[in-house]
Amino acid sequence: MKTAPAFLEPVLSRRLGDQVYVRLIEAIATNRLAEGSKIQEDELAAQLGVSKTPIRGALRRLEAEGFIVADSHRTPEVRRLLRSDVVELYDLREYLERLAIRRVAERHDVSMLRALELLQAQTEKKFSGGRSIAIEESVVYNQQFHRLVLDGAGNTRLRRVYDLISVDVRRLAYRSIRGAGKQRAAVEQHRGILEAAKTGDTDAAETLIIQHIRRGRDDVLAQFDAAVERHPDAAARDT
Repeated sequence: MKTAPAFLEPVLSRRLGDQVYVRLIEAIATNRLAEGSKIQEDELAAQLGVSKTPIRGALRRLEAEGFIVADSHRTPEVRRLLRSDVVELYDLREYLERLAIRRVAERHDVSMLRALELLQAQTEKKFSGGRSIAIEESVVYNQQFHRLVLDGAGNTRLRRVYDLISVDVRRLAYRSIRGAGKQRAAVEQHRGILEAAKTGDTDAAETLIIQHIRRGRDDVLAQFDAAVERHPDAAARDT
């Protein structure tokens, strides 16, 4: 049985429930609390240096948001993403990011494009000479690029909607760009998207970001399908 690993630092200041929530949601987003992990209140309280009261408050919040579910014994565990969740998340990402990149290309905000170029150049340097980097670092670069695109759209409501799915998007990024080949491919695709935006080619930028998102979706879905082939009973969870 999976249990929560000892990676959480003690909480020291006020608003303990909020801080516990932030620590846990970050652990879920980065897969340090993996899907299906059992969450033991005693363990968390000891790791974080708090009583069970803020732990329970944070868990109730996470359950209300759909990140935590209770198993048959009422033990909280990190909710597993289903195949249908993946399809829905990538569909929504596509709608939001295709609009965002069109706005970036149309607005042609020099400072925003410069920020994207700087990040892209830093990322390309990391992969120069055939080098590879840790999956955690690759996910950080990947998420920074997409967040800059969303910020560059200049639409606060669009960004607010995206924030609702950002945790699950990060969780899936660990699957979609796992392996040096996929990481480099993602960086190359980012370069194409950026160049189209810099030239103001809205149609090309939109097409490229759609292709980019769909490649990630297809990679993740292929992993789901392969897992079902190995363990047919897993398909029953996708209901």
